[in-house]
Amino acid sequence: MAEKLKKIECDPKCGFMVQSHDEKELIEIAKEHAKKFHNMTATDEQVKGMMKDA
Repeated sequence: MAEKLKKIECDPKCGFMVQSHDEKELIEIAKEHAKKFHNMTATDEQVKGMMKDA
């Protein structure tokens, strides 16, 4: 059975949103976004805290 669809959304001013059934994929994409667009380094735990069911 596939994992639940999860999503991560950035600040509404930014507009970034990503969805996936793969938590590892979500974490990597969100961390890359934070670094590239916001000059922030996010930990896996911080990103997991932002995840919601889609």
